[in-house]
Amino acid sequence: MMIRRFALAIMLMFFALNLAMAQGDAQLWLTYNNQTRLSDKWGYTFDVNYRTRGFFPFNSTLAAARVGGIYFVSNRSRISGGYAWFGTYVSDFDINLLPEHRLWQQIQWIIPKSKFQLVHRFRLEQRFRQELLKYPSGKSSFAYTTRARYMVQFQGLLLPPKTPDGFQISWQTANEIMFHSGDIISSRLFNQNRTLAGVVISPNRKFDFAVLYQLILQYQPVLDNVEEIHSIRLTAFHTLDYRKNR
Repeated sequence: MMIRRFALAIMLMFFALNLAMAQGDAQLWLTYNNQTRLSDKWGYTFDVNYRTRGFFPFNSTLAAARVGGIYFVSNRSRISGGYAWFGTYVSDFDINLLPEHRLWQQIQWIIPKSKFQLVHRFRLEQRFRQELLKYPSGKSSFAYTTRARYMVQFQGLLLPPKTPDGFQISWQTANEIMFHSGDIISSRLFNQNRTLAGVVISPNRKFDFAVLYQLILQYQPVLDNVEEIHSIRLTAFHTLDYRKNR
């Protein structure tokens, strides 16, 4: 019965994406995320991303890579920070590769509940972006913005594991809101709101695969308007811990 519900949830999410693609404003996100703990206090993280339709309303794709260090305050809280590179390819423009260099700092804490796990995350970003203000004949420019992001996430078991390191399926839902300030954003402090829900498949405690539907409300400076974007996020989470090997 549980497997049938899981299969139905997957089908519904892809059905929603097909409907969104029929309307034009849709994305597919592919992500690999690695978090490695080297000692009781220190570790590192990195992720690589690919997104279709990375720059609305134009035909575009986005690739990104992020790397950083982690300081574990405890098993339930951590502080991290590092560097990220984003590259957006826009086929509609003469200058069609828009790079972004980003510094980021983050704090995250986990609160276990009886039936679910609650996660809070606050991230601050300093973004250095090449912008295109006009259409193909326009002049490119370099812009700086600061962005603050807060996310709250809930996750609980759908199919519990039979052993401590056994197969399990979880549900997950989250909401993240972002505000920014700086160049080329008009007078809008609001940047994005992301609402997502889906399932997380875990063959063991080292690897998770998340299939999530995401609704994004995103302010687009080029249009000076808030766009509604539908996404499917496919994310592989890889967690390693080398403390036992020392």
